[in-house]
Amino acid sequence: MKMPVSLQPYLYQLQNFDSTASQADASTSEDVLFADILQAEVAAGQRVISAQEIEFRLDGTNQWSFLQGDSEYDTYTSYPTSAGKDHDIPVQTILEKISRMASSHGVDEDLIREVVRAESNFNPNAVSGAGAKGLMQLMDRTAQAMHVRNVYDPDENLAGGTKYLKSLLDRFDGNVGVALAAYNAGPTRVSNLGITNDEELREHYSQLPQETQRYVDKILNRL
Repeated sequence: MKMPVSLQPYLYQLQNFDSTASQADASTSEDVLFADILQAEVAAGQRVISAQEIEFRLDGTNQWSFLQGDSEYDTYTSYPTSAGKDHDIPVQTILEKISRMASSHGVDEDLIREVVRAESNFNPNAVSGAGAKGLMQLMDRTAQAMHVRNVYDPDENLAGGTKYLKSLLDRFDGNVGVALAAYNAGPTRVSNLGITNDEELREHYSQLPQETQRYVDKILNRL
């Protein structure tokens, strides 16, 4: 049974809270990410990368063309990582796993999908600079708490990440924006700011890290 959380009330435009300075910071961050993506592709032996691929990997587009069966992006090729794996997993396969996980744990399927997209862009072998791993970018302590033995296994990672997301939704009474902020910045940091619901999230938005603000904006706008 799906968790009765309506996503419609959360379609507010949180980016109104961003200042001109934060927009400049976002631009700089995207420039660095572009360079990182290009460097990763060159290291992997890729000599030609399309503008469209760069665009969706930067996560700056709302288009889902790469999910279509006749798209050249139907399969997502993972970056070389410490996982030691080098194989492709069709995005459609991951979406099917997300659907089953959503039904099993009572979390909205669209919400899980957008978290996965924002966290790893459907790359089960993704590893962040901070050490977060897999589809839902689990830190080692979170993975251990969620009983995930292999963070690079899509089923285990999705199960652990979904259970963790569900715990945050429960903790913050179904306030999706707050749960997303807690998923990115940590629940303790969010609670220490006195944030318990989405109205308080808007009030204290500028006190959250810029990365968290962009993360929450990105997912809620797509939902």
